Amino acid sequence: MINKSSLIIRLTIALALSSFLFGVIYSKLYYKSVYADELARSKTTIEQIGQTVSTTASIAAYLEDADLAIEVLNGLISNDVILAAKIDTDTQTLAKSLLYKGQPGNQFVLSHPFIPTANVGVILLVPNEVFIRQQASSIASDSVETLVLLIIPMLILFVSLAYIMITRPMGVLFKQLLEIPPGESQRLRSPANHKESEIGQVTKSINHLLDKTQSLFNQERELRKAISVLEQRFRLMFERASTPTLLVKSSGLIELANDAAQDLLVGLNVSAEETFPECLMPLCKSPDSLDSLINDATNQGQVKQMEIEFESALTHLPVWLNIVIIPTESEEGLYLQIFINDVSYRRNMINELKQKAQFDPLTNLNNRYGAELKLRFWLDNQIPFALLLVDLDKFKPINDIYGHNAGDEMLKHIAANLKECVRNDDLVARWGGDEFIVAVPHIAKDGLQKIASHLVAKTAMPMPYEKDNQSLELKVSASIGIACYPDHAETLHELIEKADNAMYSVKLATKNDFAFYHL
Repeated sequence: MINKSSLIIRLTIALALSSFLFGVIYSKLYYKSVYADELARSKTTIEQIGQTVSTTASIAAYLEDADLAIEVLNGLISNDVILAAKIDTDTQTLAKSLLYKGQPGNQFVLSHPFIPTANVGVILLVPNEVFIRQQASSIASDSVETLVLLIIPMLILFVSLAYIMITRPMGVLFKQLLEIPPGESQRLRSPANHKESEIGQVTKSINHLLDKTQSLFNQERELRKAISVLEQRFRLMFERASTPTLLVKSSGLIELANDAAQDLLVGLNVSAEETFPECLMPLCKSPDSLDSLINDATNQGQVKQMEIEFESALTHLPVWLNIVIIPTESEEGLYLQIFINDVSYRRNMINELKQKAQFDPLTNLNNRYGAELKLRFWLDNQIPFALLLVDLDKFKPINDIYGHNAGDEMLKHIAANLKECVRNDDLVARWGGDEFIVAVPHIAKDGLQKIASHLVAKTAMPMPYEKDNQSLELKVSASIGIACYPDHAETLHELIEKADNAMYSVKLATKNDFAFYHL
């Protein structure tokens, strides 16, 4: 089927238009040429007629025979190319035709019949311009019509040959090409008598392109299979991974959440349909830290990690989450890969180990190691503080007489009393055995004296104790030595030593008192 956009239609239209333009231009030129030729031929005919009748007209002029002259004129005007004529002698107009009205025309000299060098008159021939032009126009038009009748069959023949030799074979190729499924082994067949022609070369080129296309399709199929296998594996890894994983758009929309992440969010009473991190903000103990973590990862394009404390909406227990954010650029924009690990157990273990390492299990005060950590921090940051070394008096007899249980109860009693004498930011620690320390930062001497007096008084308060159904009151006292940083020493070892010296001075004197270290 030939449509209006087919090659043969467009070629026919192009040829028709070009032939029309060529025919119009050439016809005009050809018309003018034939017309001019016919005018020239008529002019030549008139000259020939004039020369033919000049002899008879010369005799009529010589004899001044009007009748003979009229016969000559009648013979001339009988010719279609002659409109009018007249014969003049040297003295008179011998004869003239009826249509002669004084028009200009072609003059022919009439020679003397007997004397060649002498003239006896002239003959004037007026051309029939209307007839001559009509005749020339008719001949030229007939010639143009003949030319057009020749061009049209040639145009039809050319278009037919173009359709047979080009359009129809190309249509056959096109039909074959439409019937070949992409990537299949079927190929084009060259049209008859076109195996070596340009159409045959086009067929070979298309088949070569189909070979490459099939190869690419086969490669793509293999790649799709490989990608499908990898996608299944990655999806399996993602969905069944033990680490809770989220894929989040830069807008905060949660695109993907694996099973572990779903379980974690459900445990926190959070929906995966909410945006991140807004879904966790109400449960976060430090929302600014979480917001800063997200912004740093997004703005810097770097992996960021932080452990943040949350509170479960179901159990109201603290939950520590280790959040790792990996920003990833894609064609669709920025994505955040978020890995969330519940590190609450590890945090609790660390806290327990820290508690065991830094706190005395009997009194729940900092032990010596925990106290040294805090004191060294103050020293490193050059925070002034006073160190009070508290050593119990008459404690050993309690252990010996009433047993170690009574001694332990006394130590707990003393610890509680010491904590009541200081501020929350002050340090109270069991230094070892029956020794305690109290450290008070940023305090004036008069305030320090009040605290020391209070410690002495509180330590001396008796402790009720039940033993063998007997109600007892057990009592100890305390000797306290005081050294200040940086006034008395600049290292912890020296500070303890100076406080110890002051404490022994009290023990050797009155006991149940305190003393400052003196240089």
